[in-house]
Amino acid sequence: MKTITILAAVMSVSSVASAGTMLTTWGEKVTSENAWRDYPRPQMVRQNWTNLNGDWDYAVTSVTNTPGRPEQWNGKIRVPFCIESALSGVGRLLEPDEFLWYTRKISCDPKPGERILLHFGGVDFRTMVFIGHDEVTDVPHEGGQNPFTLDITDFVKKGENELTVCVWDPTERFINSRGKQCFKPHGCFYTRVSGIWQTVWMETVPEKYIRSYKVVADIDKGEVTLNFQGTGNGECGTVEIENPASSAPLREKFIPGEPCTVKLPKPVELWSPENPKLYNFTAKYGKDEIKGYFGMRKFEKRADAKGILRFFLNNEPYYVMGTLDQGWWPDGLLTPPSEEAMAFDIKTLKDCGFNTMRKHIKVEPFRYYALCDRMGLLVIQDLPSGNGNAVDPIGVGVVPRYGLQRQEMKEMMDVLQTFPSIVMWNPYNEGWSQPGEFLTHSMLDFVRRYDRTRLVNGPSGWWDWEGGHLLPNGWDWNRRVLTNHRPEGECEAADTVDLHLYRGPDMLAVNPRRISFLGEFGGLGHPVEGHLWKEAKGSWGYGGISDTKNREGLEKAYLGLMKKLGDLAEKGLGGSIYTQTTDVEIEINGLLTYDRKVLKYNPEVLKAAHEAVIKRAK
Repeated sequence: MKTITILAAVMSVSSVASAGTMLTTWGEKVTSENAWRDYPRPQMVRQNWTNLNGDWDYAVTSVTNTPGRPEQWNGKIRVPFCIESALSGVGRLLEPDEFLWYTRKISCDPKPGERILLHFGGVDFRTMVFIGHDEVTDVPHEGGQNPFTLDITDFVKKGENELTVCVWDPTERFINSRGKQCFKPHGCFYTRVSGIWQTVWMETVPEKYIRSYKVVADIDKGEVTLNFQGTGNGECGTVEIENPASSAPLREKFIPGEPCTVKLPKPVELWSPENPKLYNFTAKYGKDEIKGYFGMRKFEKRADAKGILRFFLNNEPYYVMGTLDQGWWPDGLLTPPSEEAMAFDIKTLKDCGFNTMRKHIKVEPFRYYALCDRMGLLVIQDLPSGNGNAVDPIGVGVVPRYGLQRQEMKEMMDVLQTFPSIVMWNPYNEGWSQPGEFLTHSMLDFVRRYDRTRLVNGPSGWWDWEGGHLLPNGWDWNRRVLTNHRPEGECEAADTVDLHLYRGPDMLAVNPRRISFLGEFGGLGHPVEGHLWKEAKGSWGYGGISDTKNREGLEKAYLGLMKKLGDLAEKGLGGSIYTQTTDVEIEINGLLTYDRKVLKYNPEVLKAAHEAVIKRAK
C-alpha cells in the first residue's frame, strides 16, 4: 500500500484540561472511561448491548492523495466528542479537503439465530464504515444530525474485529443539516462539528426483533395505539403496560406493522410540564424484549372562549413560554458533556418558570428528549438548516437539496416520534434553506400530514407567503411586507404565523387560520467577566447591550419585555420564545453564561413575571 499523508493533531487526550479551554463543571469531570456510558435509546431499551465510547485511534488524511485506510494513526480521540471539541482530546478543525478516520477493536460473538447491530447516534457528515477490509455501508450515510444503524452480523468473526470509520465533512457546501456550523465563527454562527458526536454502540438481537414503534395517544377515548415495526413473518407479539390501578399490567397482543390499541383504566393520567406522567411498557416479540414508555397528551390548535386561536394542551388553553435553545457547549460543542449537564439546563428553565424550549437547528441525543419527558418541558423541534435562503433558492443550491431536506425531515420525525415532550415541528427558520413558495408549502404540508399528533410551526420568522412576512428587500426586516392569508377553503400548511422581532415583543394579527406566535424576541446582552468565550471579542446580543451591562439594567429591561408580552398575550398571542437559554461563543444574550456557571437572573423574579404573562393569556 502507498504511504498515506497523515496530518498532525493539535492536542492529545491527556492535554485537553491544560489547554485553557472554557470547561463546564461537568466537562472537567469527563474521562475516557466515563464518557456517555448510559443506554442511549431510553424509549426502547434492551439488555444485551455494548458501549463503544472512549478512546479510539484517529487519523486525518488528505482527500486527494489517500489511497486507502491509514496504516499509521495520529493518536487517540475520545468518542463521542467531535474532533474540534476540547473534550475529544484533539481540538483541531477538520477541513473540507480532509478525511477523518477512526479505528478500534470490537469483540463479537456471532451465533445462529442472532443479529449484531451497530448504532451511530450522530456522525457529521458522510460516513463509511468498515469491518476489517469490508465496507459494511452499502451506501455511505449522509446527514450529520440523524442516527443510523448497520447490521454487521455477516461481516464479523468470533473474537476480535477491527472497526474503522471514515468521515468527510464539507461543513458549509453541499450538505443540508449543518445548523449554525461555519468555518469562521461569527455572529450567530459557531465552531463547526465534524465526525462522531453521539454515542456509538452495539447490541445483539434475535433474527426476529422489534425495529421501532410509534405512539398515538387519544386522551378523549382514554386509549393508546402502539404500532411496532419488526422483522419476521407477521407472528404475534405481546405488550404489557403498567396499570396504575393494579399490580397486574394491561396485556395486549400485536402484529408488527398493524396498530395495537389499548384501553387505559380510568382515570387516565395525562402528561404535561406540570405533571409529566409516563406509562412504562414491555414488548415481547419472539425472543426479543424491549422496554419503553409513552405519555398521554394532546397538543392542538383550537379557538378559545373568545374565538381566538390558541395552543391547547389536553383540552385546555396553554400559553407557550419558552426559550430558544442552541444546545451548544464550550467543551463539547454539539455534544453535551454529560446527562447531568443536560438535566441542569432543563431544570434551570423550569426553575425560571418556562414550560417550553425551541430546540434550535439541532437534534439532541435521545436521552435529552427523555429528560424533557420525565422532567416536564415542551419541545418545539427545528429541522437543522442548510446553506442558502429564499432570496436565491437556485443560486445557492437550496432547490437541488430539497430531496435531502425532505428525507432528513422525515428521518428526524421518525426517530423522535415517541417522545411526548415534542409538540411541534419547525421545518424552516428565517428563510434559511427555504426553496421558494411552492416547495416551502409542500414541505409544511407533508409534515402536517405525516405526523398528525403534533402541530407545524412556521416558517419561523420571515418568508411566509400565507399570512406572515416576506423580506423582498434583502434581509432588512424593518422593510418586511405582510402577506395575505389564502382564501377560505384553500390549504394553509402551517398552524402558526410566526414573528421574529428583537427586542420586541410584538405579534402578527390574530386571524382565523393560524395561531399568532412570537418565535424569537428579546436577546438582551449581558457580559459576565471571567465567563466569556475566548475573551469574547465582539460579544453581542440580538437585543443590544447598551442598557443591560449591569444586573439591575438587565432585570429592568427583561421585566419591561414581560409587561409588554402580557399585553400581547391578553390580545391573543399564543406563545413566545425568548432568546436564549445560554450564551454561545460571542453571543452573550443567554440566561446562563456559556459555561453554565452563572445564572444572570433571579429565577424567582423570572418565574413570577412569566406566571403573570400566562395568567393574562387566559
